[in-house]
Amino acid sequence: MQNGDHHLEPLRFKGDTVGGTLGQTFFETFHTMLELKTAIRAKILEERRRLSAQARREKSEIILHTLQAWAPFSTASTIATYIPLKTEVDVSSLLEHAARARRFVAPRTLADFQMSFHELSQDTPLLAGSGNVMQPPDSAPERSLEEIDLFLVPLAACDGQGNRLGFGKGYYDRALASALGFKLGIGFGCQLVEAVPVDHYDVRLDGFLSEEGLLCFKF
Repeated sequence: MQNGDHHLEPLRFKGDTVGGTLGQTFFETFHTMLELKTAIRAKILEERRRLSAQARREKSEIILHTLQAWAPFSTASTIATYIPLKTEVDVSSLLEHAARARRFVAPRTLADFQMSFHELSQDTPLLAGSGNVMQPPDSAPERSLEEIDLFLVPLAACDGQGNRLGFGKGYYDRALASALGFKLGIGFGCQLVEAVPVDHYDVRLDGFLSEEGLLCFKF
């Protein structure tokens, strides 16, 4: 192949209905990494959308129970969470447990696909940001990346090596590239795949948490 294209092996998706693999024909359809990522993202997010509201609620409760029993969560002073979209793992109830010893922050989207992190509580007014994702106002106190001990990272897909497929804009990759805190992907079991195609700028996660358990890639 020319122009830096890579040979793309078939990816096996957890819960795929066609023999557990998309097959070589699927991959031969796409000529660039961008096309392949777009196709995988669409497939996995469609699987997530098929989950009923009750299933998402029950699975989210299991995920939060596991998270709150996890030692790094218990000892973290500052945790970066996110404002969930309708079909994402609902982490909003974490704010009910906010205390003086623990600070929650959430991202704000900025120009040039950058993000900043601002304090978040149950009383924080939310505003629509890029893609109509809700976010804290710029008047909320900002915290540096160095202050954040744990990042809860939404995603489209993740594989067993910690490679994350995001939503195509690169906001988290840019923000997490210099972050020292533990980067924990949050998703449902259907979002765990055998392999995620990666570019040089994609930032690996340190762990992935779903209703099926916690995977740690950082030792």
